[in-house]
Amino acid sequence: MNTFKRKALTSAVLAGLGAAGTAQAVYLDPNGQGQALIYPYYTVQASNGNGYNTYISVVNTTTAVKVVKVRFREGKNSREVLDFNLYLSPNDVFAGAVVPTSDAATAGGRFVTTDTSCTNPALPDLGGGLRGIDFRNYLYSGANAEAAGVNEGLDRSREGYAEIIEMGTLSPTVGPGSAAVHGASGSPACGTPLTGQTVPGVAAAITTPSGGLNGTGTIINVNSGADAGYNADALSNLTATPIYFDIGNDTPNFSNADPVSVVVANNRAYFSTWAATPVGRAGAVSATMMRSSVINEYILDSGTKSQTDWVLTFPTKHHFVTTATATTPFTNKYVAASGACETISFSYFNREERGATAAGADFSPLPPGAAANTVCWESTVVSIRNGATHMPTGTASGVLGSTNAVPINVTTGFQNGWASLTFTGTNAVAGAGTGLASATGVTDNILTGATSAVAQTFQGLPVTGFMVRNLNNSTLTCGTATCQGNYGSLFGHKYLVTAAPTP
Repeated sequence: MNTFKRKALTSAVLAGLGAAGTAQAVYLDPNGQGQALIYPYYTVQASNGNGYNTYISVVNTTTAVKVVKVRFREGKNSREVLDFNLYLSPNDVFAGAVVPTSDAATAGGRFVTTDTSCTNPALPDLGGGLRGIDFRNYLYSGANAEAAGVNEGLDRSREGYAEIIEMGTLSPTVGPGSAAVHGASGSPACGTPLTGQTVPGVAAAITTPSGGLNGTGTIINVNSGADAGYNADALSNLTATPIYFDIGNDTPNFSNADPVSVVVANNRAYFSTWAATPVGRAGAVSATMMRSSVINEYILDSGTKSQTDWVLTFPTKHHFVTTATATTPFTNKYVAASGACETISFSYFNREERGATAAGADFSPLPPGAAANTVCWESTVVSIRNGATHMPTGTASGVLGSTNAVPINVTTGFQNGWASLTFTGTNAVAGAGTGLASATGVTDNILTGATSAVAQTFQGLPVTGFMVRNLNNSTLTCGTATCQGNYGSLFGHKYLVTAAPTP
C-alpha cells in the first residue's frame, strides 16, 4: 500500500470517527483485555445426572481502582437476576461462584465468594468466611412476567450469562478510592465511602475508564469431577467517558456504549458510526460480534460415551427484541413460552469429509410441515445427538443439562467431525433492508488499500459461545479395582463474518 493511500485512509477513518464526536471505537479485543467482559455461559443445572457450579474471575491489570458493574442475566430473555457494583483495587483479582440454592429442580442460583474486595451493596455474610446472595426473579415474574404463570420460577435463573462493565476509575491514594485498596491486612476498609443506594462521593470522583480487565469462567461438574474453562470476551474502548450508575437498576449496559465500532474480518477493516440512540449504541457493540455462521467440532463416540453441546449466547439481543416487536438483525418478537426464535441451517461433516444437512426426521424441531429449525433463547444450548444408546433422550442437553436446549440429530454414521450453523432469519441474511446497517462508515481493504466511505451492512446475528464435550473411560485400573475416568473440555467457536461493502 502506498503512502498516499495510507494517508487518505487515515484521514477518512478520523473523519468517520469524528462524526461520532469521539476518537473512541469499541472492538472485540483479540488479546482478551478490555473495558467490558462477557462471560458466555453460567450454569447450576443438574439435569441428566449432572450437577454444575460455575466459577468466574475478573482481573484488574492496571494501577487504578476500577468501579465495575457485575451483572448476571438468565438465559431465556436476559432478565437481570443479580447485579452489584464492585471496586477492584490495583492489580486485584475478584473471584466467586454461581451455585444452586438447593438440590431441588425448582431452586435458583446463588452467587458466593470468599473475596474481600468491596462491593455495593455489601454481600451478606453466610458464615465461615463466605459471602453471597441468592438470584432474584423480580424482573420476569409477577407484574414483570412476560406472560402470567409462564417461566416465572427461580429455576429460570439456573443458567444464563454474565457481563462485567467498567464504569470508570478512582485514585487509589485518596478517598473514596483509597477505601477500596487492600492494606497490609489484605482487606480493604470499604464501608460508607463506597456503599449506599446512592454514593455521591464516587459519582463525583470517578474518571475515564481505562480498560485492562480480563476474566475467566470455569464450569465444574461436581458429580463427575470434570471441568472446562473459557476466557471472557473482552470489549475494548466501550466508552470515552465515565458511565457510573448507582445500584438498583439495569444500567450501565451496552446501550451506554459510544456509537462507533471497529471490525476486522475478511482482509477488511470496518470503521462504523451508529445512531446515537440506545439501539444504535447497542448496534455498535453488536457489530463486533456479528457472525453469519458458527463453526465448531463435535464428538459422539460410543466407545467413550462422548457427548457434545454448543452454547450460543446473544448478549445484545434484549436491546433489539421485546414481547411486542423485533428490530434488525433479529426477526421475531419474544413469546414467553417459546422465546424469540431465529431460523438456522445446520450442515455437518464427519472426519472423512462425508457431509450432510440436518433436515426432516434428522432435526428436532422438525422443518416444513412442523416448526422451523430454530434457536430461541438468549443463551441457547444446541445438543448434538446421533441416536446412540448413550445419547440423552429428553429435552435437556447431554453435557450441560441445559433446559434452554434445542436437540440436533445427526445421522448414526457421524460419530465425530465438524459442523456449521448458519443464521437464516429474514433480518439476518442478505437482502434489501436486512442486516445490521451502520449510519456511516469507512471500509479499508487491508491488502490493496482500497477504501469505501459508505455505510456498512453486517449479516447474521451477534453471537458468542463455545463447544463443550465430555468423555468417559471406564477401563482404568486403580490398584486392584477398576475405576472410571471422566473428562471434559471446552473450545471457543470459530465464525464466518459476512459484511459489505468489500472494496
